[in-house]
Amino acid sequence: MMTKITRTKALVLLVSLLLGASDAFTTTTPSSFGGVTTMKQQERSTTTSRLFMIGPLQKFTDKEEYEKTVENLMAYKNLSREEAEKEYDSFLENPNNYALSKGEDYYKSLGYNSLMDGVIGEAEKEGRGEEVKERIAEFKRQSKIKALSVISVFFAAIVYGKITYVPPPH
Repeated sequence: MMTKITRTKALVLLVSLLLGASDAFTTTTPSSFGGVTTMKQQERSTTTSRLFMIGPLQKFTDKEEYEKTVENLMAYKNLSREEAEKEYDSFLENPNNYALSKGEDYYKSLGYNSLMDGVIGEAEKEGRGEEVKERIAEFKRQSKIKALSVISVFFAAIVYGKITYVPPPH
């Protein structure tokens, strides 16, 4: 059973992750100072209202912003309304997967087999192939170390909990 502190920490983590996802598709609006500000720069009244303005809920809670973005997609990419909504909805559902999917599609359209092949291939054209390969290898190495560290910590916590747990007497 989760303690109140653990539930609170989990809730804080979830909210911070959700709020961090709002930075990806920012749209611009005219500023009263003659410049342009992004949605990120504009203040929101409460954390709760901001929470409902992001992700798939935006379609229902911030219809004006949703419509503006869909119309911009229609104009910029010459899409039908249905295609633009589908495109934006897929972004709202998972911005990271959306970006990876678009990158993969782009490099496949250039004739590469995968996103990584495309990144390396294009870097080689610019004369930076070895540098990019080294950065990718370092990233993979660090990712493995981090993954094994997280798994080890969780495993150690489970073993510790199993060893120190004393069942209540009946």
